Amino acid sequence: MTPYLNPSNALQEAFNRAHTKTRVAIEQAFGWWKRRLHLLHSKIRMAPEKVCILTGACATLQNVAILRNEPMDGLDNTEDQPQLTQYYGPEDGKAIRNYNYM
Repeated sequence: MTPYLNPSNALQEAFNRAHTKTRVAIEQAFGWWKRRLHLLHSKIRMAPEKVCILTGACATLQNVAILRNEPMDGLDNTEDQPQLTQYYGPEDGKAIRNYNYM
């Protein structure tokens, strides 16, 4: 899904805010995984079925590490996030977005 290029009402503005927050959270999760699990630093040369299993295993390992309060070096401050710039690319996901939020 893509954010609204020029939101024209409060619902569209709320969608864009939620989209931005979600995008930041997902990008942070990928960053955590890459710092903790070094196999994600390069291209994964496996069958798609195995990559799906690997992704689930990465999520599980990350959750276990969080539950056990395992330290993570180089973890950035997650509270101080920069404002993302406006998206100006193609709006391929707008039909799905409009269906879900209109």
